[in-house]
Amino acid sequence: MDSLVKKGTLGTILFTSGIIKEQDIAAALEEQRSSGCRFGEALVRLGIVMQEDIDWALSNQLGIPYVRLSEQVIDRDATRLIPPELARKYNLIPIIRSGDELHIALADPLNRAAVEEVERITGCRVTVSIPIIRELREMLDLFYGMAGEEATFGFSSAVFFHEILDDINADASGVKLLDCLVLFFFQNGLSSLSLQPAGGFVHVSGRNRGNFSQIGEFPVASYPPLITYLRKVSKINGSREPATEGRILFTYNGCDVPLHISMIKATEGECITLRQCPGSELPTDLVETGLSPAMADRLRSLSLPGAGMVIFFACDRPLRNRFIDIFLDDGAAHSGNVMLLGEGIGRGKRPYPRIPLAGAEHADMGMLLSAILDHDPDVMVVEDVTDSSSFNAAWEAAMRGKKVVAGISRSGLDSSLAYLLNARFANSSVADGISGVVAITELKTLCPHCRETNERSGIDDGPSAAGCAECSFSGFGRPRYLLDIVPFDEGFRRRFPVARESSTLLRYLAKSGYQGIGQEIGELLASGEISREEYDLLQAGLGNA
Repeated sequence: MDSLVKKGTLGTILFTSGIIKEQDIAAALEEQRSSGCRFGEALVRLGIVMQEDIDWALSNQLGIPYVRLSEQVIDRDATRLIPPELARKYNLIPIIRSGDELHIALADPLNRAAVEEVERITGCRVTVSIPIIRELREMLDLFYGMAGEEATFGFSSAVFFHEILDDINADASGVKLLDCLVLFFFQNGLSSLSLQPAGGFVHVSGRNRGNFSQIGEFPVASYPPLITYLRKVSKINGSREPATEGRILFTYNGCDVPLHISMIKATEGECITLRQCPGSELPTDLVETGLSPAMADRLRSLSLPGAGMVIFFACDRPLRNRFIDIFLDDGAAHSGNVMLLGEGIGRGKRPYPRIPLAGAEHADMGMLLSAILDHDPDVMVVEDVTDSSSFNAAWEAAMRGKKVVAGISRSGLDSSLAYLLNARFANSSVADGISGVVAITELKTLCPHCRETNERSGIDDGPSAAGCAECSFSGFGRPRYLLDIVPFDEGFRRRFPVARESSTLLRYLAKSGYQGIGQEIGELLASGEISREEYDLLQAGLGNA
């Protein structure tokens, strides 16, 4: 028992009173971890106790009086001191006034803001009792009238019919709103759906082919039950992480369709974004990447023996790590003694010694790499060297005659070269320690079963895919991977120190006959494999000359 709850807690009070058992506490703690709700709420959700049991136990735990509410207990003159809006906002009702003291029943007895607001409005000193929630709601309706509009979810929108809005607002949990929004998401081919709290309201918006549009809004006060529900169905723990993500399954046209959900804590509640999931696994070898034979050979050439850094650039860390693993697997004949630094790499076909980085600071990277050098590796693989101190430590290892394979969180060749030029300001010889860079770009291809050319909309709209059962109504097919591979040969190293910006280097590469992935992207658009929106987003991010 002591391993589950501490003395004086809600669980202990209920346990010692014989209301719950030890296995009930364990089940409630698991529900609390998965949904982020309070312990008492978890017990009620699981049907282990009634709300009345929680209210009684809270009274014992907090040392606050427990009150049973009825019409005879409440002084009607006292209820006139507090407006209905305030009473319903904080779930409270006055019981009796005696001189300058007002006694109230408050659903959340620790809500200091509610107590201060009542004291401000009434000018009285407030004392609190804990009511049974069911009885409190009955008394609110009895003394202040039926809730009416105040009891609705409060969602307003110009894109839904009034009948649908009535159904949405009749459900205080927000689940009906979520169902309608997801249906709207699929029917209108949105690429993302966002809920963002600001200024007392949660603003609901969507994106379609790059266009942003407002869908509706509802009060922040209605948001918590919806957040709790989303955390539960997506199995996102509501504990301490500022940003979390997961997946939710919805049924659409008879199919279970996954949506990716991202949450990040904001001042007035979580910002939530839902997106379509292509649902494809990352490639396991060079063949699955879909690279041309010439590009595969170009990648292999960087694995040849010799000192220097081979840097893989991509903001998507799992994708970047997978390509590093493929690079190691394919070039294993030249690898010799390989040692890894980081948890996310080394998941390929061959096992290598791994030095974990969990809990290590960036300042420790130099010490760790120096310690690895004592074991005389041929290849040192570092998961992430994006921060300058880690990059410098890896570069120094390369300058000491080692081949170093490292990852950096940047997207596109233009941004990758800009990162290295910025590193040049602190180290003018930085290019001497680099043997080549690999910038990885992932493309969302259109589903081959439902894509169309949109000829009626004009050629500028490009192809699109409405979604079908084959692609789980996402509109996406298998992803494509394009690589910009630039060896740091003698000519490039001569240009690098004098280049003012990345565009100078891109122009030099173009004049030298290098063809970046821009031409491939254009060909994919022309063949109908990617959408105009995907093409525009990629072109904006690449900056290729």
